[in-house]
Parts: sequence; structure tokens; C-alpha cells
Amino acid sequence: MTDITKFKAIFSGLDIAYGTYRIKKERGDGKQAGQATVVRKPPIDELWEQHLVGVDPSLGIIPIRADNTCIWGCIDIDQYPFDHKGLVERLAAMKLPLVVCRSKSGGAHVFLFTREPTPARDFQAYLKNAAALLGEAGREIFPKQAEILVERGDTGNFLNLPYFGGDSGTRYAFNADGTAATLEEFYGLYEANVQDPGFAFPEPPKAPDAPIKDGPPCLQALCTQGVPEGTRNNALFNIGIYLKKAHPGSWEDQMVEHNFKYVSPPLPNNEVQLLVKQAGKKDYHYKCKDAPLNSFCNSGLCRTRKHGIGGSGPDSPEIASLSKYASEPPLWFLDINGRRIELDTDSLFLQAAFQKACMEKLNVLPPTLRKQDWEQMLNALLKEMIETEQITVASEDTSLTGRFMDLLEEFTTHMQNAMDREEIIMGRPWTDDDEAMTYFRMKDLESHLKRNNFVGLSAPKMAQRLRDMQGEPISLFLKGRTVRCWRIPRFEKQDAPFTTQTVRVQGAPF
Repeated sequence: MTDITKFKAIFSGLDIAYGTYRIKKERGDGKQAGQATVVRKPPIDELWEQHLVGVDPSLGIIPIRADNTCIWGCIDIDQYPFDHKGLVERLAAMKLPLVVCRSKSGGAHVFLFTREPTPARDFQAYLKNAAALLGEAGREIFPKQAEILVERGDTGNFLNLPYFGGDSGTRYAFNADGTAATLEEFYGLYEANVQDPGFAFPEPPKAPDAPIKDGPPCLQALCTQGVPEGTRNNALFNIGIYLKKAHPGSWEDQMVEHNFKYVSPPLPNNEVQLLVKQAGKKDYHYKCKDAPLNSFCNSGLCRTRKHGIGGSGPDSPEIASLSKYASEPPLWFLDINGRRIELDTDSLFLQAAFQKACMEKLNVLPPTLRKQDWEQMLNALLKEMIETEQITVASEDTSLTGRFMDLLEEFTTHMQNAMDREEIIMGRPWTDDDEAMTYFRMKDLESHLKRNNFVGLSAPKMAQRLRDMQGEPISLFLKGRTVRCWRIPRFEKQDAPFTTQTVRVQGAPF
């Protein structure tokens, strides 16, 4: 039997669900395609053992726990092929305590570990900062949510674990020299990098003369690490935007100086003068979505900087990480400014209903978008949701049919039953023990459903559910008249008594 003790302790997460992924084929971009499933059951020891042995499907664990803490997180770099050794060397140079593993498709999973449960929000902030410093901004971060609504069916996103197949697999960690680490060597990498509570967040490394003071972290990183070839003009233009804010009286001369200090090789003087002239035409905003800034973007940190992207008017809320709980009807969960919100389909689809839900639950009013922009945003969220396999199949008892069957059983077994079939007209179900069938009027069942706030099925749909369980409509002659009833196979009666809580009311009720 494979020893899972250390591995399970390092990668433990949400204990009520797990993910599986069966690889079927390889896509054109190099990523392995397959079938992903979130299973709402505890990840038992057998699943961990099968993962390390290499029994398909591999195991995926959701890092965020029910109390919204984690002991591990990950930057998922979906790029193929990828220079893992180069990344390990950059991490060492920046003194970032992260462990690099090869993903199932050949990309990189860059892990952060802590000894004690730490708020998921802190994991997200640390890993986003680290990704920006590495020039990998915009990559998926796990945990993808800062909080989850477990009691409503929300589970968060799972990540496929490394070491599928143990030392014989291809999802291994990398040693400092870029060689594949055995599972035992991985445990050593873990011990060398695991963080204690209260770990410090990574900051852009400071050059001796502290470039881009109080400015965007992306420009700080570019000035200290070097501007990538082919992006020098755009980088220097954005440096000019910063200099106009920070040094309005001397920004033109400083733009020339920054070209010689931080752009390698420096741009020719005539190109620099063209950029100076262009930057001087008006007050531009930073071109955050263009290379090379986008690879080093840290918008959250940038908004706190004096000369960053903040302070230019009201910001649109940050909307991300849509997931679906496939109950009947479905529920949707969405991150807004790091807060988790539950929505029904109308509140997600209709912009006005969405804005109302945000006001009620988050005290935030998102700005109104054009219909085309709203639909484009929803399509992007839905596409990401499908690509990240964030659709959880609901259990039977959360579906409309499941809830209907529960209330039907309650009506026919837990309510006061008729002593004989004549009492059916008093609104009571009657069970014929000899034929093991229960009789009742549909309107009495509907009254019971209404008392329990169940309005999800129309009368024809309820009739179909009754037929599906071998029920049938029948006419009975009761108290001298014909009464339309339903007959269904009886449920086993609940013999255990039900207790009723007594509520004490202080003072007179009126």
C-alpha cells in the first residue's frame, strides 16, 4: 500500500468534494483535453493512493476549505512548451518561496505552501503579486475564490495534483538544477519553502536608484528586470505617462534619461523624441492591456500607488470566477471585488437584475454597460467557466424532482393519515396496506407543497412525476359522490417520532 500521509497533509483542501480528470486526447495547442467532474463526496484515502499509483482518473483537490482558508495555492501557467528550469532560476533570484511542478499538459504549476490554514484571500494576493513579478500576470490563480458558499452548493475550483503515478509519472517537481524531483525530493522542496503564518507579500525588487517611485508595479518590474525585445517603444511611452504624473516640470528630459538607464539596447534618439512629442499631446492613461505591461500587471497594487491607475474616477467592480451548481433550477456563483455572490439565472442574465442583486448583497452598484458589452462579458465568463471545468452536478435531493419526491413522501407518511378511504375527502392520504398503495387528492398534495413554499412544478409536470413512479389517476366513490384521486406505490412509513421545539414568548402577544 502506498504511503499517502505526507502527500495528503500537504495538499489537503475542501473535504466534501473533489475533482477528477480523464484525459481523452491532446488539443491542437498542446493542452490535454478530457472530461472533468466535480464529485460531491469526501476524497477518501483510496483516491489518494490510486493517484500516486497512477490509476486513472487522477485526483483533483479544491484548495479552499469550507472556512475559506487554504494551506496551498498555485499559479497555473498554461504555456507549451515551457522553460521550467528558467522559472526555477528566476524564483531563486527573486527569493520567492515557490515550488515548480510540471502540469499534465507540460505547463507549470507554481505552488505556495503554508504550515497553518491561511485566509484564501491572502493566498490570492500573494500569488497575483508573484505572478506579476515573474511576468506571468493574468495566469489562473488557485484558489480561484476568496470565499465559497458551501451551504448553497458552491465548491470552488479544483486543481489536478502533481505526482500522478508517483516517481514514474510526468507531473513532477523541479530541483534547483532543473532536474526532475522524486516524491521524496519534493517533500524536501516543500520543507525548504513552506511558509509560517503571517508571511510577507512579494514586492517588486528595488534597484539602487528606486525607479518609478510610487508608480505602477509593472513599470518597476520592467525597469529592474529589463524591457523585452520588441516592446521597447510601448514600455518607454508608458514610462513617459508616469513621468508626466510624477515629474511634470522635467518629464521630457527624464524620459530621455530613462531610455538610457532602463531600455536595453536604448532606442535611437529620434524615436525617443517622437515618443516624447506623442506623450505631450494629452494626458494618456496607461496602456495596461498592451505588451509588455500586461505580463507584469498587478492592478490591485497599482490602484494603491500615488501615480498608479487609481484616482481617475469610479472603478468598475472586478467580476470574475463564475461557477455553476447544476441544480434544478441552476444556481450561479460569481466573484465581485473578491466577494462571493449567489445568483439565479435571471439575476445573471438580466443586467438590471444583476445590478439590483449587487446592491442588495454587496452594497455595490455596477455601472450600466451597453447590451453588446454586457453579453460579451457574460460570454467570456461562461467560456472561462467551461474551460476551468467549474460546473458542479447537483445531488438528486437539490433538484426540483428530488424536492418534490421528498415533500410527496412527507405528505403521504408524516402527515395525519386517513383511518379509512372515506377520510380522503378530509384532505388526508389513505394507504391500503393489502395492496401497498396510497390514495390522495391532487389538490391536497398541492396545498402541502404550497405550505412548504414549493412552486417549481406545474400540475401537469407533477402528474408526470407521479406516473414515472408507477402512479395513476383514479376515481373513487366517497360519501355518495365521485372523487378524483391519485394512487401511488406507498412509501415506507417513518416510525421515529418527530420532536417539536418549544418557543417561549416574553410578554403579551398583543
